[in-house]
Amino acid sequence: MLQHSPDPGVDCREADSRRWWQAWTAPELRLVITCDALEVFQFKRAWWPGSRPQLFSHQRYALPGNAHDLLPPDALWQTLHEVLAPLVGQRWHVVVVLSNQYARWLVLPWQPDIRSSADQAAYHRHGLQQAFANDGQDWQIEAQPGAYGQATLLNALPAALLAKLQAALADYRLPAGIITAAWTLAANQALHIMRQQGFSANGWIVCRESGHLTVACLMQGEWQQIRQLPVDAHWRPTLTQWLSREQAIYPERAALPIFLSLAEPSGATPQSMLPFQVVDLCSRLDQPSQPATQRRMA
Repeated sequence: MLQHSPDPGVDCREADSRRWWQAWTAPELRLVITCDALEVFQFKRAWWPGSRPQLFSHQRYALPGNAHDLLPPDALWQTLHEVLAPLVGQRWHVVVVLSNQYARWLVLPWQPDIRSSADQAAYHRHGLQQAFANDGQDWQIEAQPGAYGQATLLNALPAALLAKLQAALADYRLPAGIITAAWTLAANQALHIMRQQGFSANGWIVCRESGHLTVACLMQGEWQQIRQLPVDAHWRPTLTQWLSREQAIYPERAALPIFLSLAEPSGATPQSMLPFQVVDLCSRLDQPSQPATQRRMA
């Protein structure tokens, strides 16, 4: 289960959609796929300036997967059929959010000698193979390069899973506008807060799921690293111990805030995370914005 609430227009921006004309005008159908559940959210489109889309339906369907699978369980596809069949041919902006369990993330350093797109693709694929070994998957890789001289953030999703998802949606004439991994949602929320409320582009961005944490470090607008940590219900000690070790190795990261949703009944509070400064994504998103310099979004 993803441990944060959907926030259309912030965590998945209309400009990122492959079907931007629907993203601006159609209601949103969001499918969140984890190893143990398919969650279905439906949002009404917001028509007034400054207003936010309104959730009018949320359903959760249990799945028999586990936290070590590379792909969702087979039961997902029958469940998708039951969910999508009543919506066939309707006008929706479809957003698919995949658990970070099915994604691979990597920050690759700048290489000034690489200039052609073919060399870049080979560098990205080699980096993923070095980091994650050969797991038998063909990965579809997306790269977010930084400014000149900065590192590149890579995200890889299983090509077979993406193809099967797109085919399933096409069967019901519901093509996806966005297919992304869960950490992207948390990153977009955090970067939105940095831009709107005057934070500098520095911090640890944490996406929490029931079986693991995905943690990335951003300093002066440049990605430093991204890691996935296995956790259980007692995730706070794991996170604080890992951050303490990282900050001992990299003292310049000692004062970075942690961007994390504390909305769920997990018992976590800013006080319980001391000595670290926690920025609660959900509470900050509900606050009015302050003037801020334009920041680069994920």
